Amino acid sequence: MGMRAIGVVFGKEVKDGRRDKRAVMSAFLFPVLAPVLVYGMLSFMISLKSEAEQTVVPVMGIENAPAFIRWLKERDVKVEPFEGDPKEAVRNKSKELVVVIPDNYEERFSETKTAILEIVNDGSRADAQAIVGRFSSLVRQYNGEIASLRLIVRGVTPEVMRAVVAEDIDVASKQQQAVMALNFIPLYIILAAFVSGMGISVDSTAGERERKTLEPLLINPVERHDFVIGKWLAASIFAALGMIMTLVLCIAALTQVDLDQVGLNFHITTQQILLMIIATLPLAFLATSLEMLLGIFAKSFKDAQSYIGLVTMLPIIPSFMLMFNPVAIQDWMFAVPMYGHHLLLLEVLGAKEVPNIAYVFSTLSGIIMGMAIVLITARLFQRETII
Repeated sequence: MGMRAIGVVFGKEVKDGRRDKRAVMSAFLFPVLAPVLVYGMLSFMISLKSEAEQTVVPVMGIENAPAFIRWLKERDVKVEPFEGDPKEAVRNKSKELVVVIPDNYEERFSETKTAILEIVNDGSRADAQAIVGRFSSLVRQYNGEIASLRLIVRGVTPEVMRAVVAEDIDVASKQQQAVMALNFIPLYIILAAFVSGMGISVDSTAGERERKTLEPLLINPVERHDFVIGKWLAASIFAALGMIMTLVLCIAALTQVDLDQVGLNFHITTQQILLMIIATLPLAFLATSLEMLLGIFAKSFKDAQSYIGLVTMLPIIPSFMLMFNPVAIQDWMFAVPMYGHHLLLLEVLGAKEVPNIAYVFSTLSGIIMGMAIVLITARLFQRETII
């Protein structure tokens, strides 16, 4: 039988999958939602940055520092007079911060003493930290300018205050910097392999067992391993389509957002998209093989979904590892399933020179591990208890 038997089982599973609304929904819902999340997250980031740039600062005691207030207005800071209790205003969340300029500010400033500004804020409010940080940065800038002017008046060059200056020379391109900020894109693409193939993987194992249709299928003159491989390839097709849809739609979402507003410069070529597809396709085979293996042990469709729900957490691990513990990339890392695929996606997105061995390692690791798990699944199908 061989290939013919696999083809028959494959065709049957694909046809059943297309008819099953639940399988189709699980296969293509995530690829549609992922780009919406990408667009929403980036739009939110841009709106936050725009709000931070259009700083509105409530100030108590505006008349005590006319020069400083004028300097702020020249930098597009909207100064808003405030009266009342600043601590209470911040505490009840009516204000994100209140700047208090004491009555003795101008006197101390004129005497070249340190003039105090009070920034009343709530450190537990994450939404207020952007404007607090921006205003603090403006104060430091103003302080530097005034200090330099005072030195010049005394005939001293301001450079004496800067004995050593560290000059930051960033060799990363704007594209690579954008990719580090968009680290979640590879995670969504890899997650799609697990989510999109889940419906048909579970239905073809635990689902058929629950409906009592597995035993009649196994009576047919088809080798058990051909039977499993046919089911596996069908589930992998759904997973692969989900991954490709997620990749293409997420990139399309990125092109609709003005990333320049958040200091990012992102562009991608057709070649990069094709390389990303090549890099991730083997994951579809690995993901569905794991899901089918777990589906065999489940007594019902509901149980299988619970088990596989835990498996879908696996791609998150390498994502967080690379986010919080960046490493010097070595060739062998591309052979680690999921970790290597995530790494490869980041490299391709960043338009870096990726060695051919990286594609070989990532492809072989996904297919070989997937095949190994499928063989284990086929062995388990030999048992009568599977029915």
